[in-house]
Amino acid sequence: MVAFAGAGTRAAAAAAPRPRTKSGAALARSKTCDEAARPWSRWWVLPVSIVAVLAIFAWSYYPVARVQYRETRGRMKLEAELAALQARNARLRAEVARLRTPEGVEEYARSQLGMVKRGEHVAMVLDGDESRQASAALAAPTIDGDAFLEEPVGPWTAFLDIVFGMQ
Repeated sequence: MVAFAGAGTRAAAAAAPRPRTKSGAALARSKTCDEAARPWSRWWVLPVSIVAVLAIFAWSYYPVARVQYRETRGRMKLEAELAALQARNARLRAEVARLRTPEGVEEYARSQLGMVKRGEHVAMVLDGDESRQASAALAAPTIDGDAFLEEPVGPWTAFLDIVFGMQ
């Protein structure tokens, strides 16, 4: 029997196979199977959110870290200066103690002031530019260690100085 369009549409619709719909549980199972079968399409969300959280943390903590670093570096510089002054003070005390002895006074008078004992003769041989330097060295005595020692700056310290704007 041939069915015409419009004639017996109910009968034709009933005879035609209906598409099957899935129940709620079957639908949920099929979604999880589909998600498991295809790769995770939003893989970038977790790394981006971690980077964003770290950036917000760094932005909020930077002023505190900068103040702390500057204070720490300032304390380190002052401690280095104090150590240099204490070493210089110890050298000067030792020199004073040595100059309180007759041998120390005699050595200082000979080396720094160019004095000689009675009956002694001193001969200085001077040659060109070296003679000017030698006479200047005798004329202006200096004490070693007057300059403050700079603390050693490592690669991390130099990097952190750049990050936190230290001079």
